[in-house]
Amino acid sequence: MNRNSELRRVHYLVFASFALGFLIWGFISTSGVMTIAYFKDYIPKWLLPASVILGYIFLVLGDSVMGFITDRIGRKRVFIYTMSLYTVGLLGMAASLYVKQVANPLVAFIVFMVSYALAEFGVGGEEPPALAAISELMPSSSRGMMLVLTPNFDNVGAALAAAILYAALVYTGSASVSSIYTMIGSALIVVLVTLLVRLRIPESVKWLESRGRVNEAVEVAKREGLEYALSVDNSVIQVRAPPAWFRALFLSIIGFTQITTYGLMAFTIVYLPSLPFSSNYSLQSLVILLANLGAALAGLVGLVIDKVSRRSFTLFSYLGGLVTMIPIFLIYAALNTPLRASLLIFYTLLFLNMAFSEFEWAVRTMLEPELFPTKVRGTWIGVVRLISYGVFIVLSYYLLSTLNTYQYLLTNLILYAIGAAAAVAWFIYGIETRGISIGVLDNMMSK
Repeated sequence: MNRNSELRRVHYLVFASFALGFLIWGFISTSGVMTIAYFKDYIPKWLLPASVILGYIFLVLGDSVMGFITDRIGRKRVFIYTMSLYTVGLLGMAASLYVKQVANPLVAFIVFMVSYALAEFGVGGEEPPALAAISELMPSSSRGMMLVLTPNFDNVGAALAAAILYAALVYTGSASVSSIYTMIGSALIVVLVTLLVRLRIPESVKWLESRGRVNEAVEVAKREGLEYALSVDNSVIQVRAPPAWFRALFLSIIGFTQITTYGLMAFTIVYLPSLPFSSNYSLQSLVILLANLGAALAGLVGLVIDKVSRRSFTLFSYLGGLVTMIPIFLIYAALNTPLRASLLIFYTLLFLNMAFSEFEWAVRTMLEPELFPTKVRGTWIGVVRLISYGVFIVLSYYLLSTLNTYQYLLTNLILYAIGAAAAVAWFIYGIETRGISIGVLDNMMSK
C-alpha cells in the first residue's frame, strides 16, 4: 500500500472540487440575502424575519439529511443530488426577478423563496460529504490545512458576490436587477466547472472499507496513490478519547456559537431597522463584503494550521472572538454611539471580529470530521450542524422580531462567552488530533 504523505494530483483535484462547492455556497448566501433585501419593500413586514430564516432552515435540513445519506451511498454519489438541487435553485432565483417584472411581486417572492430553499438545501447538503471526504482522502500531514482552506471558499464566494454587487451599485447608483443576475450567473458558471472537476475525483477509500468493499478500496488507493492501510498500529497512541456524548456536546456548543455570531454579524445585521444598513442597499452589500473579506483572509491560517496544536488554536480562536466583540458591544450598545457617525470604526471592528470568527470556523471544520469514525462521520456532522443551526434559526427570528440593537449585540457577546467557555473545557479535557492518521482516529473514536 502507498502511504506517501505528499500531496498528489488527486488531492488537488479533491481540493478544487470541494473548494468550488463552497464558493457556490458563498454566492448563494449573498445572492439570497441581497435578493430578500431587494424584495423587502414588496412583502408584508412580518414576512421578513420568516423569509430570512427559511434559507437557514433548508440549509440545516440539507446538512442533516445528506449527512445521513452520504454514510450509506458514498461521498461522491451524494453530489449528484446536491448539485442538481442548487442548480435548479439558482435558475429559479434568477427567474423570480423576471416574474416580478410581469406579475405580482408577492408571487415572484414566493418563487424566489422556494428556489432559494432548494439552493440552500443543496449547498448545506454538501458540507458533511465534503468534510468527510477531505478528512478521509487527504494525507494526515495536510488534513488540517485542507479542512480549513476548502470551506474558506464559502467566505471567498460571499465576498466576491458582494463585491460584484457593490461595484454594480456604485456604477449604476441603484439596486439594479442586472447586478443580482450577474451574481447568480457567476454562480452557475462555477457550477459547470465544479461538475467537470467532480467527474474526476475518486470515492473515499476509507468509506469503501467501512462498507466492506475492501478490494475496491485497495484498487482505488493503488490507482490514485492514496495513503491507505487495512490495519492500523494503535500502540503509538496512548491517549483515550472523551466519550461520544462529550465530543458531540462540545462540537454543538462551539458550532452554534460560531454559526450564530457569524450569521448575525455578517448577514442578518443588515436587516436591523435600528441601524442605517436596513434602508441602504449599498451599505448592506458593503457590510457583507467587509465581513466576509475579513473571514476569507483569516482563512489563510489553513496554510500553517497543521503546525499548531488543535486544542491551543481552539482556545485562541474563541477567546479572540470574545475579546473583539467586547468593544463592538461597548461602543454601539452600552455607550449607544450612533453607528452612522462612526461607520469606519464599526467596519474595522467587524473586520477583526469576523477574522476570529473564521478561526472558529476553522476549528469546527477540522474537529467535526476528526472526532467521529468513518462509518457515522457524515451522520454526526449533520447532527452537530442540525443543533448548531437550530439554535441560530431561533435566535435570528427572535432578534429580528424584537429589533433592539442593545439586545442584538448583547446576545452576540454572550454567545462568544459561551463559545470561549467550551473552548476552555476542551483545552482541559479534550485530546489532540493533529497529525494522527484517520485510521487511528477511527479506532480511537469507535471505543
